[in-house]
Amino acid sequence: MKRDNIDVLLVEDDGVLGGAVAQRLRLEGISVHWAQTISDALGSLEKYEPALMMCDIRLPDGTGTDLYKRAGKLIWETDVIFATAYADIQQAIDLVKTGATDYLIKPYDINDLVRRIKSSLARASLPRGAKVSLRGFHYETPEMGRVVSQLKRLARESFSILLLGESGTGKEMAARLIHEASGRAPAPFIPVSCADITETTLENKYFGSEIAPAHGSLTPSIGLLEQVGTGTLFLDEICEMHPKMQILLARALQDGGFHRIGGNTFVPFKGRVVAATTADINAALESGQLRADLYYRLQNAQLTLPPLRGRVADIIPLTEKLLEAYGSNNPLTPFSLSDATKRALITHQWPGNMRELTNRVAQACALADKSVLNVSDIFPEMAQQPTTPPSLSHARASAEREEIERVIAECGGRIGEAAKRLGISRTTLWKRRQSEGQS
Repeated sequence: MKRDNIDVLLVEDDGVLGGAVAQRLRLEGISVHWAQTISDALGSLEKYEPALMMCDIRLPDGTGTDLYKRAGKLIWETDVIFATAYADIQQAIDLVKTGATDYLIKPYDINDLVRRIKSSLARASLPRGAKVSLRGFHYETPEMGRVVSQLKRLARESFSILLLGESGTGKEMAARLIHEASGRAPAPFIPVSCADITETTLENKYFGSEIAPAHGSLTPSIGLLEQVGTGTLFLDEICEMHPKMQILLARALQDGGFHRIGGNTFVPFKGRVVAATTADINAALESGQLRADLYYRLQNAQLTLPPLRGRVADIIPLTEKLLEAYGSNNPLTPFSLSDATKRALITHQWPGNMRELTNRVAQACALADKSVLNVSDIFPEMAQQPTTPPSLSHARASAEREEIERVIAECGGRIGEAAKRLGISRTTLWKRRQSEGQS
């Protein structure tokens, strides 16, 4: 059913505050619907599609966290701002870390709220490729725009999905987003590292058992495929799964169910499998590391997450978002980046992708003795390297590299536009970046 567009869904049980905020927003020309409970809010979300939801943390029938989880795909493209008393600030911070847009501490400045809402509404009206915050994915590049669009469409389906990409590109986050937006969110999301389950326990771990122990009464054990219910089973590093288990899992997916070990009752599998791997999928199939019968049952849809070095325009906004999150634990010290640090962030190759960026920012914030982070704060290994007088050719190459990456960043990662501004062809620009990555 098509929902009507509105600007703001206000979820606030305080009659005086809610009425005042709703009235002020309407005077600003902002369309608003006011709900006072989680139940009212969920009903409103079935009818309306808001650009932003402003939600109190404490509500008569639960918490803002409860609403956030239950709303699922209904707020997939909605900015969410939480209002919280100081005592609940950690809960609000945790929600922001899982993808909410922002939080305000009560009593908040109504003018500040209006400013934030207008900023959100302006961003919501921008075309694809503009900065978007979506459940933890923050991006400006078309590459991630396409990925997010595909994630949203895949979330509506019920079939298995295979996620490919380097370590640290966010495959588990993508799987969680699919789960939350699919309507399965009330059921469990169970992540499993396929490499961690040994041969001796793998069948019992996945399928459960009805074999009675040597002594004692029979108590059937429940395996992962049954524990997940109608939820999502995330199988990380699927190519590391034991060959025997690959055969059994492929059969369970084909039959739509399984038998517990030693049991005769057919147990339907009602969940969805999202699998992921960092391996070269073609090489894994050719070598037999991944069985073809399992592969073709997993890749009803196959999606590759791009590496961070392929999303140059996202690096600085992502870093600043992480700084904001870590700085929230110490509001007296808002962290920022020096210009040299920004250049270093852009030129780094990021072999560990988002995981590496997150770890470097966390360490820098923990150890920094000043609010402006320098290159050595993010890349301490650079300060430890012995300094040698640079040659003229090295200095020229370094200056050229910095200029190339600066222009690419200014062009939002658009290589063609950057090449035009630099006065070189796309091929030449690509070759120079490749040679820099190998040097």
